[in-house]
Amino acid sequence: MSSRGDVQGSLTPPPTRVALPDGEGGFVIHSIAENDFLSFVSHVSGLVEENVSSSGIPFPSLAIREVLENLVHAIPCNASVVVDPSYGAISVCDTGTGIDRTDIAFEMGFTTANDLQRRIIRGVGIGLNLALEELRSLGGDLVLDSMPGKATFARLILSPSSSHHVGGVDVYNLSQRQNNILFLLSEGVLMGPSQISSELNVSVGTAHRELVRLQELGLVDITSTGKRFLSVAGKSYLQRLLSL
Repeated sequence: MSSRGDVQGSLTPPPTRVALPDGEGGFVIHSIAENDFLSFVSHVSGLVEENVSSSGIPFPSLAIREVLENLVHAIPCNASVVVDPSYGAISVCDTGTGIDRTDIAFEMGFTTANDLQRRIIRGVGIGLNLALEELRSLGGDLVLDSMPGKATFARLILSPSSSHHVGGVDVYNLSQRQNNILFLLSEGVLMGPSQISSELNVSVGTAHRELVRLQELGLVDITSTGKRFLSVAGKSYLQRLLSL
């Protein structure tokens, strides 16, 4: 029988970039490469907790650990963890195989963990449910989005969105350019600033700033390679906008 060390070695945590707000509008980037999942989860969650707690926002320690542990399903892959500059959310993205049924991922007892993975995580189908409960108890939420075969994105919402409701549709006070970006991403193609720049005939810097703003609002998600795609909230926003 394999020892725990052997198991950990065969399931090496993904190389992960952690982006934390520096308080001046930029990010401090940490590159994490651990040999086992226990060290990986402790290292990443510790960095994020120190940063978020300094803002005075309650930190969902259980939720972040559960989401990080679930990266075991995605390896081999790369991952990224980004704390929004507004401290409204923590985004965790991987470039793994994706989740076929995000609609049932939160159900108690649902799990896809194999025997090897269960030696590292509980693997009994309660982790994401517990994460969701903790976030909601703090006034937040947990949203999963996935592109099977390409990426999975988890957004841990820490505080209410800056949007509000008018006539049944979320109003984000978006510019026409920002709406155009959402429509481009609605085609299901991963896009970066240079592609957005070419499509809309704007500078790469402008495209990047618009994408960052849409990401802060939760309408756009980002992969570990910097490509953007429409989030669940973004899809919902467009659907309601088109139905008016």
